[in-house]
Amino acid sequence: MSLTIPTNLVLNPRSNKSLTQSVPKSSARFVCSDDKSSSSAPQSMKAFSAAVALSSILLSAPMPAVADISGLTPCKDSKQFAKREKQQIKKLESSLKLYAPESAPALALNAQIEKTKRRFDNYGKYGLLCGSDGLPHLIVNGDQRHWGEFITPGILFLYIAGWIGWVGRSYLIAISGEKKPAMKEIIIDVPLASRIIFRGFIWPVAAYREFLNGDLIAKDV
Repeated sequence: MSLTIPTNLVLNPRSNKSLTQSVPKSSARFVCSDDKSSSSAPQSMKAFSAAVALSSILLSAPMPAVADISGLTPCKDSKQFAKREKQQIKKLESSLKLYAPESAPALALNAQIEKTKRRFDNYGKYGLLCGSDGLPHLIVNGDQRHWGEFITPGILFLYIAGWIGWVGRSYLIAISGEKKPAMKEIIIDVPLASRIIFRGFIWPVAAYREFLNGDLIAKDV
């Protein structure tokens, strides 16, 4: 902070007595300036540069590998999983030696070996988690990263099961008006069943339509 004093306030040792009479009170002038404002800009720039450098270091540092499920490791990193793969392939290769190279059993065993390698490769590729026994574990806690392990196959299973049930229900309803419906249950009417099977692929839409119409549930039950 600097202080500016007017020149008319300089003391004259010869005229000390008339100092108060010669200088009016209104002529006293003080000018103050703060040097902190000029130095705050470089300090803020230094703080900003330090923050940018720290954030770049944190972002570029590799994140530690932590398993999302306790006790499970990715199958591609599991030693027990790799050991199981080697054991299964070795067992098939030992059986392959008992047959001629171009025989039917040898061709079947070669196909089984390739299928086994592909299965283990897919387990590691799609991020399945293995336990200490080396076997893949299905994660059913609703985690989106593991939907392909349980939810997607589960929905497919429900669709197929519903399709089978809907086709059977439609076939029983179709033959209920026949003279001998029990015989139609024992000896399947193939042409009728074929038409119902192909119509059954849209069973969710058909079930919803019957639900709105009130025909989904039998009225006499």
